[in-house]
Amino acid sequence: MTVRTIKILVFLFATINVVDGQVRVQPKKINAKENYTHSSTHFNFPKSLFGDYQREGVYSFDRKNQNIGVTYGKDQKGERTVFSIYLYPAGDGIEGRLRKEYQNSMKSVVFTTKKGLHATQYAVQYKGDKYICNGFEAIFMTENNDLSQLTIFESGTWFYKIRITSSKTDTTLLSDLKTKILQVFDPTALTALTLLEEKVSVFFAKTAFRDSILLGSAMGSAFGKIDWIMENVDENERATGIPDLYLNFHIVGLKAFMEFQHRFNFKKSSFTENYLWQLQLISDADFLNEFVMEQYGMILIIPENTTAKYDEYLKWKSQNNITINLNELFYVLSFEAKKRE
Repeated sequence: MTVRTIKILVFLFATINVVDGQVRVQPKKINAKENYTHSSTHFNFPKSLFGDYQREGVYSFDRKNQNIGVTYGKDQKGERTVFSIYLYPAGDGIEGRLRKEYQNSMKSVVFTTKKGLHATQYAVQYKGDKYICNGFEAIFMTENNDLSQLTIFESGTWFYKIRITSSKTDTTLLSDLKTKILQVFDPTALTALTLLEEKVSVFFAKTAFRDSILLGSAMGSAFGKIDWIMENVDENERATGIPDLYLNFHIVGLKAFMEFQHRFNFKKSSFTENYLWQLQLISDADFLNEFVMEQYGMILIIPENTTAKYDEYLKWKSQNNITINLNELFYVLSFEAKKRE
């Protein structure tokens, strides 16, 4: 039996992330002569790693030294490889936070690349002894023609990010180095530091209250997603955050969103009428999978044997005026951080 915790809160989504007044305007370099231990996570960063990588700097991005970055590098035969590990608080396990954080990280990369960026992107997982962390990864060339890889995981109330850059353009080197890093600095170890609640909270946006049908559709969608999570995602994965990387998580939510209108004959606003009409149009054309893939940039965990009719969808879309945007949220799910006693 699924236990639900529902907290109805009207809010503007722009205010959902708490602004930390402790953020530094400029990062501060921490002087660490020997090993550096991050006091918040107890991760220990020695002066050297893997025999030939030397620690080049420890940086703090907030006044409490919770948000840190540690950089290691090596020079060998005229080739240079550098990797950085970033640890910083993520707060409650809010739906969509990992994707948003990944997008922000990629925007920072694009900002420093004057000639634009073409990246190979995909969803990743890391399975530890007790927990499973979901993440995103991208591989791309920098403006200096170095090969770079960005990986970010959500780990309960923490984000864990790795950035590797090498003048040796060998993807195997990056993959092997990431494996070594994860063996030493396990992202799942962060999950146990402050556990997330096992029950799901639902927060509704002000826009969901336009009319009864829209609110009921939003509620039905939220409950559908919750049931899917509890039935399809193991507890050790739920402990690290809302598992919204799965394609079926979104498909179940959209189908439940459409279903409510057929149960009650309430009056709809023109906004709701148009939104549901477009969603039903996509569903009737059998393009829900492709619509979600497009909306989330194809970066999803897609079930095996799923055949994507993406070219057909793009042709169909060009002939139909689809304007709805899944990033315009009516609610979010959350595994909230447990309060410390």
